[in-house]
Amino acid sequence: MVSVSQKIKVAASNLLRSQMELDVEDYGLKSLSDLCNRILTRYTDFTPPDPTKIGPDDTLDKNVAPLQFTLNQPGESFANFANSFAKNAGTKIATLCRYYFECYVNMPRGKRECFIFRDSLDKLTSAAEARENVNLTYRDKPKHVSPCFLAFSPSQVRAYVVVCDDCIDAPAATRFHSLRLCHIRGVAPETGSEAFHCQKFELSRQAETFREHFDPFLCYGQQVKVKLTEEGAKRYNKLATNRPKVIAKDGAECDEVNGAGIYTFECSEKLAKVYFPQFLSGADILEPRDLRLWFKEEFEKAAGIYKG
Repeated sequence: MVSVSQKIKVAASNLLRSQMELDVEDYGLKSLSDLCNRILTRYTDFTPPDPTKIGPDDTLDKNVAPLQFTLNQPGESFANFANSFAKNAGTKIATLCRYYFECYVNMPRGKRECFIFRDSLDKLTSAAEARENVNLTYRDKPKHVSPCFLAFSPSQVRAYVVVCDDCIDAPAATRFHSLRLCHIRGVAPETGSEAFHCQKFELSRQAETFREHFDPFLCYGQQVKVKLTEEGAKRYNKLATNRPKVIAKDGAECDEVNGAGIYTFECSEKLAKVYFPQFLSGADILEPRDLRLWFKEEFEKAAGIYKG
């Protein structure tokens, strides 16, 4: 029998444990125990186990440290189900827990993020459907925004909510932001309000454009011009993570970086600040001017650290 506040030990493979530990770190959860409880609280989202197929043998992974957690109060429903299932099927509680943990890690990572943060996602989705604004906290900073849509990174490993902020005097494209779902907290819908991106046709059209051409940095329609050296060109072809799309070289259309030259990238300033600092002297940011000045100031600060 299992009950709330009881410690449970679950034999787990190295792969299962490492995937769950990775999610704990990536999602900013309190602990592995926190993740275990979140999964079991939503056990009804998964297909019920087949009593004739669920493995009763916990000795297969006896050389791996077990997953240990204490079942918390929201897990009371699972405890009742588990006790009944174990009694009727002759299955250990730990084996049943492992079944649900395996169901969880078999989902794509982006879907796992939605699963764990379902409460926030449901509120954001409802607000988007009702075309209402919300107040929320993102990376410990309060924001007043209108949710537009949920999207995933190209590799389906991260979930994002694209929102429009309340900065009414800013250019349309700059009012949209891609927020990582796992960093959103305290979603409070503003019932009866009119979504910011629905107040002007220009903003509504921009939201649909980003939906159609989504990337986590909302680069579509934005350009950055960069002069690459030969070494810079080689580095671009090696650094695939967050790599911006090339659209021209020396003024002529092209779709790849091949040698030194002045390249135009489909790239937001936010992405440029993440990607191009890795190039050091291999990349000279030419346009936009404000971005060039940002790089100049940041590299001057860095140079000052190494003086003397």
